[in-house]
Amino acid sequence: MSNEFKRKLEAYEKGELSDSELEDFEKELEKLEKYQEFLEENNTEQMKDFNINEKRQQKILKRSKWKARLQTAFFALGVVLVFTFVSSILTAVYYSWGTPDRVDVFRNIINQTLTVTDPYGYLGGTSTNSNPYFSLEAVRNLNKKVGDETVKVGELKTKFLFSMMANPEREYFGKVSGNQPAFLYPGVENQNISDWNRLEKLPEGTVVSAYLSFTELFETGKVFQLFEGKEMDLIWLAVDTGFEGKNERSIFEPIGFPSFPIWHDDDMILDSREVKKGLFGSRIISEGHSSPEYHVGDQKVLHKQFLKTLSFLKDHERKANNLYLGKLDLSKRIDFLERNGIKHYGVVITGPTKEILKLREEPWVGELRVDEVSFWNWDR
Repeated sequence: MSNEFKRKLEAYEKGELSDSELEDFEKELEKLEKYQEFLEENNTEQMKDFNINEKRQQKILKRSKWKARLQTAFFALGVVLVFTFVSSILTAVYYSWGTPDRVDVFRNIINQTLTVTDPYGYLGGTSTNSNPYFSLEAVRNLNKKVGDETVKVGELKTKFLFSMMANPEREYFGKVSGNQPAFLYPGVENQNISDWNRLEKLPEGTVVSAYLSFTELFETGKVFQLFEGKEMDLIWLAVDTGFEGKNERSIFEPIGFPSFPIWHDDDMILDSREVKKGLFGSRIISEGHSSPEYHVGDQKVLHKQFLKTLSFLKDHERKANNLYLGKLDLSKRIDFLERNGIKHYGVVITGPTKEILKLREEPWVGELRVDEVSFWNWDR
């Protein structure tokens, strides 16, 4: 604003302008008002445009953020899918490597550990399922034999990460004895806690499975002779491995073998093989195997296969200990057996209740503990 305009404005306010000056000044003021209106209109439109642009920018920014998030999520999902696919292939390769492969080795560890530490452990087999990220799950039914019937009483599950074995999980259900049966080592004073009276009270139309302790140690062949011709099945023979009968009178964690040999994969005899020829050579379609010849009660074969099983488990003792829920000390047990031979302090049997009750009159029979009772299923 010029000094001349300020002077005229002061004179205009005081009424000191002449008529001609007043007329010229008012025209000048009128022009200024029009300029002011034009500027105000212009500013309003610019503000509107600015607000519109700002909203557009916010929408674009928000859209860009979501796009970036989706791209990151899809990229992460793609990485996970690719890693899962690759790890699945590598997992399958890892567990199928070797002869026998790792799956067979782990399966044999489970099966054979249960066979020598659980009187019913030979019943059933282990199934495996490999999962991504180098893990393997093994599942096995826990069964018991009562009379002629095999009853599922639980399930065992365990997992492997590479070759590391997790602690097994055991779940029991159905009809399972509340008390864990045990053997009484020969020479330990009997405190009359046997279940003979229980057998007397059971009706004739029942079958039982029971833990039977001897009054002395017997060789394997002698045990089979003692039960020859009796109306019952010999399920499992408990073995004196040098640890039993030292600290506790009752043996709750026995070691032993079933009444038949524990055959291994390399024992089996190839009977037949079907081979199919293709563009890339021949491949085996199927094979048939049979176990070696065995006569009931042949203690030489039974002992050989039992010691072979213990030797196999010694090479995988950490995993076997997990299944045993204790320390097997297989080197010491094997050494004891090789020096002293294999003898038995008890057996697990099953059969008609009244037939088993007759054993009470035998001089070589000590304590008896009933494990399971069932209705009649003895069809012989």
